Amino acid sequence: MDYRENMLSDGEKWGAQLFASRIRELEKEYEKAERRDEVKNAFGKLFEQWEERTEAEAGCLGICYLYSSILMKTGELRLTLYGKELYMDSDQLELAWVPPCFFQIYEQDMLELFDKLQKVYPRIYQYEKDALRYQHAEYYHAAIAALCRDMLDEIKDSEEYKRLKKTENFFFFFGRWRGEAERLEDMYRI
Repeated sequence: MDYRENMLSDGEKWGAQLFASRIRELEKEYEKAERRDEVKNAFGKLFEQWEERTEAEAGCLGICYLYSSILMKTGELRLTLYGKELYMDSDQLELAWVPPCFFQIYEQDMLELFDKLQKVYPRIYQYEKDALRYQHAEYYHAAIAALCRDMLDEIKDSEEYKRLKKTENFFFFFGRWRGEAERLEDMYRI
């Protein structure tokens, strides 16, 4: 392996170890009622805006990550309600959402990871750091998907969701913005 391949390989290995220690922090944080309420409020706000904006039925809700938010260091996800026509629907409604704690912990990981890598690989270019940021973000995206899946019943029990006009086969999905995604209801439950 060459210098870059070794560095990316070590970055992946060390990043996995970092995340394994951090996931417990996130789990503890999201056991708190106020954190769970923050998540439900974000979804509730989107449901209310749909009701105010249109008479159409909502067909699905996408929880999508954006690669630009990794580079821009915003940690923003996009909650999007679609009508029956999904991406082609003119009634779609979007809301920016930054899940509390996730991005702060992700950035701490990145600082620690880059510091550790710099000691072994003193020359790391920005494009290599960006590749490592994307690589490590996958862990956090998976954790956010798990959080949303675990909170799905709570979101569906909210008054805002119950009032939402929706199709009979309304569903939630998680994935890349305008890219591949999976229905939350179909994702593996641990």
